[in-house]
Amino acid sequence: MNLIGTLSAGLAWLERWASRVLMAGFVGLITANVAMRYLVGRPIIFAEELAAIMLVWLAFIATSISIHTRAQIGVTLLVDIFPPMARKIVDLVVWVLIACMLALLLKAGIAWVRSPVVEFEQIITTGWAKAPFFTIFPIFCACALVHAIDHLVRAAGALMERAS
Repeated sequence: MNLIGTLSAGLAWLERWASRVLMAGFVGLITANVAMRYLVGRPIIFAEELAAIMLVWLAFIATSISIHTRAQIGVTLLVDIFPPMARKIVDLVVWVLIACMLALLLKAGIAWVRSPVVEFEQIITTGWAKAPFFTIFPIFCACALVHAIDHLVRAAGALMERAS
């Protein structure tokens, strides 16, 4: 395995643990909120908003993991009739396009999180700044870009191996 493959695998391991922690935290928060609401009569004020933020983070992390494992839905009806070499070329082109798109989204995401508009947004129930919570978007783009580059390197390697 090459360096980028090792980095991608390490990131996927970290993402899996982060998703487990987020899921446990989400369930714990909702359970605590229900208990507080019905047993004490005083719900946790920020629980619903924090739970929504946790679900957004979980969705982005799960999407990055799915890019690592190549678990996205793909339409291969046309590609399946191509000869093996053409399939490898299409695979390489697809990963180049995905990597380019993620790189552009990463650049835009960093600019967005650092923008004055986001800087002034606050969570209504707590008054906390939203910017730290919005960082999931550039984090997702960076992690998914690493996974996409790993697939790109593998696709290029498969193409070179086949060509020689």
